[in-house]
Amino acid sequence: MTRARERKGTDPSALAGRRPLPEKSRDPRRPPQPAKNAVPPPEGSKPQTGSGRLLPAPRGSLLVSRPQPLRLARQKAIARLRQRAARPRRLRRSPSLGQVLLRGLSLSLILGLTMAGLSQLLQSTTAGRTEQSTTQLGDPPPSAFPSNILPGEAIPALQERLAALADQPGLTAGALFWEVETGAFAGVRPDQAFPAASVIKIPILLAFFQAVETGQVRLDEQLTLREDLKGGGAGVLQTRPLGSQVSALEAATLMITLSDNFATNLIIDRLGGQETLNQKFRQWGLQHTQISWWLPDLEGTNTSSPRDMVWLLSQVEQGRMLNRRSRDRFLDILWRTQRLSYFRPNLGQEVRIAHKTGTLGSVVGDAGILDLPNGRRYVAAVWVKRETPNDPRAEGLIASLSQAAYEFWSAPEDPTAKDSMGSLER
Repeated sequence: MTRARERKGTDPSALAGRRPLPEKSRDPRRPPQPAKNAVPPPEGSKPQTGSGRLLPAPRGSLLVSRPQPLRLARQKAIARLRQRAARPRRLRRSPSLGQVLLRGLSLSLILGLTMAGLSQLLQSTTAGRTEQSTTQLGDPPPSAFPSNILPGEAIPALQERLAALADQPGLTAGALFWEVETGAFAGVRPDQAFPAASVIKIPILLAFFQAVETGQVRLDEQLTLREDLKGGGAGVLQTRPLGSQVSALEAATLMITLSDNFATNLIIDRLGGQETLNQKFRQWGLQHTQISWWLPDLEGTNTSSPRDMVWLLSQVEQGRMLNRRSRDRFLDILWRTQRLSYFRPNLGQEVRIAHKTGTLGSVVGDAGILDLPNGRRYVAAVWVKRETPNDPRAEGLIASLSQAAYEFWSAPEDPTAKDSMGSLER
């Protein structure tokens, strides 16, 4: 009480020089005093959380509204957005002509390298496929076809008959007959080399279609008739003027159907010459087939053997040397041969023969594929050398050997049972 009275009795002038006490030194029991010139809130209200609105509050409350953190962050974000919107936008500069050209060259270089890589990849893939196809379909090594065997087994009964027929004075026959379905065969002197005459055109035709498959030759390309390739004898191209042209397919067709020697020389030249073809024949595994002279080969220097020709035609027939399209064209040309086959005289007209003959004064020959009415098919190759030029018995001997094979495979029962098989007499 004494202190209160003393405080009440204090002279205000005595307190005028005193400094106000700090906040911490003030009496905590006393409520904070509002700042000078501050507008007090309405009596009986308090600030609402998160906004400036005042809500009713108990009497005597002196709380002051304060800005909340969320509201301050929102205001700062809005201010930043307004500042960015107020900034002037920088206009993009259009690229110069040099930059456009540089970018175009860079893009072209990238595309070129990419296409080159893809092309090389496709070529390697195609080469791999071609190599695989060649391994599967053709070009067997020489060891794949030894000279003393054929797929299947020999037929002793037919072989004895062929040997008896071939035993004629002044004539030397070489023959081989091979049945497609069973692989059974029979022959006489199958590995003896004979002057091939025009039968040599069969492997030339095969090499031609292989070159077409690989893109080396186009069927529609034009070949020019030249004096150095002109060949006499059979054919029609020799009647055409030099310098005129013929398609490669027409030349290949005339080479077989009319045995055109001029056309044959055009094909040999287009395929790279005699030695190129001889190398291919060796790659195929042929042991006696060789071209030594342009057509016509009147001296009989071009050679082949019955086994070489039968094996070659058997590979084509079974689809191992050409693709299907080339094989069909190859056989179609052989079907259309206009020269009467030496196999034909003693056979019925219902027998179909795809073949090529060869005739010289010293030798006659024929090689081809024969389709029988009973559905069987066999491959045949026969040559007969004659001591007397143009001896007519040679053609008759080929017909007799062909008839023996025809009668054997035309029999209703299968005569190729294993108990009748044997080895091929060379």
